[in-house]
Amino acid sequence: MKIAVEMFSMIIAITLGCILFASMISSNNQNIEARDYYNVAVNRIEDSNCNTQVIAECIQEAKEKGYEMSVDDLTIYEEQPSRLVTMKYKIVFPAFRMFGEKFEKQAVIEGYAR
Repeated sequence: MKIAVEMFSMIIAITLGCILFASMISSNNQNIEARDYYNVAVNRIEDSNCNTQVIAECIQEAKEKGYEMSVDDLTIYEEQPSRLVTMKYKIVFPAFRMFGEKFEKQAVIEGYAR
């Protein structure tokens, strides 16, 4: 009987550990996806030489993906356009959803498109 209880508690501990690590991997993947989209958007803005239509398309795509992107004009010289690109997104830790709590963290990425 002692061995059965030890094996059962070991299996529960391993299962909870796997769930926790899977949640950590999932939240890291959310972060990576957001950063990848941010890099793509900044590159598109830079390649278009800060075209307002491209900026509007990037903001719309970010909204469709669940991100909040804002682009502020910081241009000093007309021949060198510069934009501050800020993107806010939420990272959800899935392990807490199992227990009924919704744990979200707000993350922000800022950078310049020149």
